[in-house]
Amino acid sequence: MQERITKAIITASYNDDGNFEGKVRQQYEKEVKSGYYLPTHLFLRNRNQHKFTKFNFPMPIGGSMNSSVPMISFAMLNTSRSELENIAVVGDEITKTNAGFFKDYFSDCKVDYSPEGNEWKFSKTIESGMKSLSPEEDELVLILMGDTPLKYDFDRILVDSDIGEYDLIADVNTRRKTGRYWPRKHHAKIFYRGRYLLFKEPQVLLANLRKINMLSENLGLEEPIWDLVYDSRKAHGNKGKSRKEKIFDILFPDPITGFSTLKDFGLIYNLQMLQHILRRNSKPFPVNPKAIYKAFKNRTGLRFLLKADNDDPSTIEDIDGLADWANLSEMLSTAGDSIYPYYSEIKKFGETVIPELRRKFDFYYGFEGYMNSIFKGYELPEPFIRNGEFVNPFTSNKIDKVTRKRSNKIIKGSIKLHKKYLRKTKIRRWLKNHNLE
Repeated sequence: MQERITKAIITASYNDDGNFEGKVRQQYEKEVKSGYYLPTHLFLRNRNQHKFTKFNFPMPIGGSMNSSVPMISFAMLNTSRSELENIAVVGDEITKTNAGFFKDYFSDCKVDYSPEGNEWKFSKTIESGMKSLSPEEDELVLILMGDTPLKYDFDRILVDSDIGEYDLIADVNTRRKTGRYWPRKHHAKIFYRGRYLLFKEPQVLLANLRKINMLSENLGLEEPIWDLVYDSRKAHGNKGKSRKEKIFDILFPDPITGFSTLKDFGLIYNLQMLQHILRRNSKPFPVNPKAIYKAFKNRTGLRFLLKADNDDPSTIEDIDGLADWANLSEMLSTAGDSIYPYYSEIKKFGETVIPELRRKFDFYYGFEGYMNSIFKGYELPEPFIRNGEFVNPFTSNKIDKVTRKRSNKIIKGSIKLHKKYLRKTKIRRWLKNHNLE
């Protein structure tokens, strides 16, 4: 029985969103209408204007373009410093170059680049990572979304006591434990350890890749289950169906199977879902992990564990759009090593690698103008001013007072959470090193 995780996939690739200008504006307006604390403008991707992924975007953590670090470099360093043994980072050609620079600079032997290929789908990202890692039949592998720069602590995840008992483990982000400040809307509530917690999907998964890959064929699904699940978690990616409907297609493909699923859910959970439907989605969707486990096990054979133990603030701080990128950059510039243990080290790396990247790729050479044009297109202040100096548009004097006040609150609150979490991490590691844990 597997006792610890030794392999990981960093996902630095995602779908082709096509002509997405309308999608971004619709999503922004939807967030404003829904009362988001700080609505964002999403980073999306297509094969023409925006073919490069956000994971390669430089983050100006030292206050200028010259002290920037490609976002994907954080994920590579964080996983490489853990007890993981093999790490596949899946992305585009710029990701390949970034992985090469990272391996040379840090003399790393853990990280290997895997190409995303020509078909931009999450299922293809997983397949590429699998080719690099060659996991065993019953082996769980860590999947890390490449847009979570501050996720450096993997100590507990890699030796999770549930590893040998499940095929998929999702430790979700709850507002109570991880998301008190970062501007995210929590659309569901999980019943966990006797109480309901508002939650969002996790940015870290533990998964039996081989078993999950076989499910689509076994269940007769029209598309890989990875793509069904990935599209369902993206607010802008519901191609004709809502996020709930895509998951329900797996559990309710026909009346007979649907009746069996309802039976597995149990009377109480069925009544809770019915109440939610009758309220026309005015309240967060209720999720009962025990009911979900039983239904998935009987329908798919998959032992799926949903839990809410995660207390790491970094896992809610994925970089979805302009405000996330700008505010997290300011957080690092302001607090540095007090919130991120590798800050000084990765800043020196950025100062070394960014000039090389600017000579090699037009994308990096013209990044200030590229990003300024995006902000300007949404009638926001430009982030890069004279000589590549970075000024956070969301906390500058050029933005409205409400946005500035909210952004400063997000940054200060998040810094406070990270300082507390880093202290806990240091204490835990000291106890472990002295056999006192």
